[in-house]
Amino acid sequence: MKYMRILVGFGLVAMAYFLSWFISFEHIGYAPLFWLLVVSLGFKMLRMLHEWVHYVQVQEPIAPVPAQVRLRTVDVLTTACPGEPHDMIVRTLEAMQALNYPHTSYLCDEGDDPFLRRECERLGVVHVTRTEKSNAKAGNINNALRHATGEFCVVLDPDHVMAPDFLDQVMPFFEDEKVGFVQVVQAYGNQEESLVARGAAEQTYHFYGPLMMGMNAYGTVQAIGANCTFRRAALDTIGGHAAGLTEDMHTAMRLHAEGWQSVYVPKVLSRGLVPSSLGAFYAQQLKWSRGAFDLMFRVYPRLWGRFTWAQRLHYFTLPLYFFSGVVTLIDILVPVASLALVEFPWYVSLKAFAQHMLPLWGIALLIRCYAQQWLREPHERGLHLAGGFLRIGTWWVYTMGFVYAVFRVRVPYIPTPKEEGWLRNEWRMALPNIATALVLLAACKYGRMQSLTLYTNLMVGLCATLAIILLAASAMGQHEALRNFVRDMATWPFRPLVLGFNRLYDGLVRATAWRLRRAAVGLVTGVGTVGAIVQLLIHLGVIAPVPHLDWAESGGLAVHVGVEAAGLEPPATAGVAPGQEKYQGKDIATFVLDAAPVPLLPLEALQRLPPTQVPLITWPVAGPAHSIVYWQRVARRFKQSTQRTVMLRPLFAANSAKEYRQQWRAMIRGFRAEEVSNVVWMWTPPRREGLARYCPGAPYFDWMVADHPEQEAGQGYEALRLQSAKQLELHQKPVLLLTALPPTRLDPTILARRVARRYPEIKAVVYDTDADAIGKTTLLRGQNLSPAPRLKVSTATHSLTRLPTKKAREFSPIKG
Repeated sequence: MKYMRILVGFGLVAMAYFLSWFISFEHIGYAPLFWLLVVSLGFKMLRMLHEWVHYVQVQEPIAPVPAQVRLRTVDVLTTACPGEPHDMIVRTLEAMQALNYPHTSYLCDEGDDPFLRRECERLGVVHVTRTEKSNAKAGNINNALRHATGEFCVVLDPDHVMAPDFLDQVMPFFEDEKVGFVQVVQAYGNQEESLVARGAAEQTYHFYGPLMMGMNAYGTVQAIGANCTFRRAALDTIGGHAAGLTEDMHTAMRLHAEGWQSVYVPKVLSRGLVPSSLGAFYAQQLKWSRGAFDLMFRVYPRLWGRFTWAQRLHYFTLPLYFFSGVVTLIDILVPVASLALVEFPWYVSLKAFAQHMLPLWGIALLIRCYAQQWLREPHERGLHLAGGFLRIGTWWVYTMGFVYAVFRVRVPYIPTPKEEGWLRNEWRMALPNIATALVLLAACKYGRMQSLTLYTNLMVGLCATLAIILLAASAMGQHEALRNFVRDMATWPFRPLVLGFNRLYDGLVRATAWRLRRAAVGLVTGVGTVGAIVQLLIHLGVIAPVPHLDWAESGGLAVHVGVEAAGLEPPATAGVAPGQEKYQGKDIATFVLDAAPVPLLPLEALQRLPPTQVPLITWPVAGPAHSIVYWQRVARRFKQSTQRTVMLRPLFAANSAKEYRQQWRAMIRGFRAEEVSNVVWMWTPPRREGLARYCPGAPYFDWMVADHPEQEAGQGYEALRLQSAKQLELHQKPVLLLTALPPTRLDPTILARRVARRYPEIKAVVYDTDADAIGKTTLLRGQNLSPAPRLKVSTATHSLTRLPTKKAREFSPIKG
């Protein structure tokens, strides 16, 4: 936190430096365009300050510890509207009933669906409906609250699946009688369905990370339409859920005006669905922008006197997010009008502009990068290009919401559509952006015909950049066209070119990763059109991987597969759907060494491996593990033995976490002293609890291995994932999952693809086909993905570490 405040201090200085130069009247060109530029820059500065104010006060609340734990009565409510998928609603109801904390579940069924009524009866859920359908979602919930009797109520969207410990994590905060509601993270599980879904999810990462965590300090935590738990006494003081298109924000405003406090718990305790098509996303954003502006214009002035100063600023700036549509319209009009009129808003030299703008741009980028440590899940870090393109491409929707709010044009409350099946092209939804891009390109041509000055070139550059972004946003919704394009790019003669671009992009990302860890500028911008195309291809998740072994060091961009069974042939390619080609083949060969002071590598077996396979060697260490001199001798022998890339997974027997860390770090230092560069270090957490205590530190390993043969109390990889999300140093580490192959005829690579879609940080899956393991299937987050394999139990630190079944049959000692 101290470093963030220092960075923000430098950012404020850089902003003052830029503004003191910008407002000089000697730079003003064509006044109407200049003042439009002022509005645009002013808005961007305001949004920047809004983020910085929250970054410097990031807090993770600590629940009160009462003298005596009290069980409260809780009602859990979700809604159902006609047309929503039945299986989605049933999954939510089943998750509600699986909560550990005692509660009563309610389904607020707007359509009185006979099927849902029967499902409620089967599951023990109270089915509630109504005949007078007023006030949309708020009215539906308030109707159910007339039947509910609990002290607290959870409002849940029908697409959100709760974790069993949801209420256990939330209810302790209500020991403070002043707390009116508690909000948790709204996470999503379908962001890989399409580029639109990825972009929509990326737009939420910073909001549910550092921004909402900062709201804890200011008493401005926002209630969201899902995953929010309310005190009934608080709701009763405002007459229940407040109505409107953004009923959640309206409810929070009224509760804060009544003096109730709010808490944000930054934990992922449920997962929902994000819009995966342009039509669904635009419909959602139009509803939200219209509702937010309506609250700003008509509710905020009435409640202003009852807010704290922090709340007054919060509820003024929060709806302004949607004003970005009007600002983007200004950004489009200024260069177009400038080229059409041959008038320029601002007359400055590029050198002076760079001198004053680059410090602010650089420090803002640095602050944004540094704030990514507070993102909630490892896969959320990155450039977020899809989210940025989608947000800019939604400018006309946000502008419509603003205009509708000003003129009181009614927008019906329609639940966000939930798409199922094969997404098709959405050309009609993209027409506004395509038409605008054509206008921008025409302005470029016309402007170049009228003038060839430096300022003309600058405006042409701005128009061209905006046109590229708008066309990219339009392309994100052409699902069939993108699938066909990617399939064509994966074939000759385009394949080598795409793979080269892929290598370039991967190299750039890896080259800048260390700067992120050192709080320096770790992101690079301006990768150009080529980088944007590669980003689109990669985000689709169906491009072929680069045919080299660099993925072993960084995780790469695809999921890699190993099947641990003697004599098993690589998976057949028949029956693999188009777009899944990159998951074909077996990328990892597994070996297990006997416990020994030095690793006795299976040299003959390694020589027979194809060059595209990477050996994963599990080695129970037996030796003076604390001695760096000992590890230097081991490293010299290893270096002389093989030059191929090896994924080495040492297992230590230690009596404490401190001793374990010392042994691991001594090993790494010894190998580094001998400049051994062909080892990829695979760290397996020796205990399923206390991850942070055993972690040797990010510089001391390359991958984390999740070894989950069995799942305790219905958990599994999810438990380890929640722990690793709290450790910043683990966010950039790829994960290799060791699990058993389910008793199914599906290609193991297809199963691995399913796992990677659900957990993007998993970059490799190794399946155990041991006959003893097959049939002992358990659930990996509700799906039949990982049977329980055998365990080799010991009394050492790795008491729950599984050793793969296959033993290397041909060993030869390392020669010194």
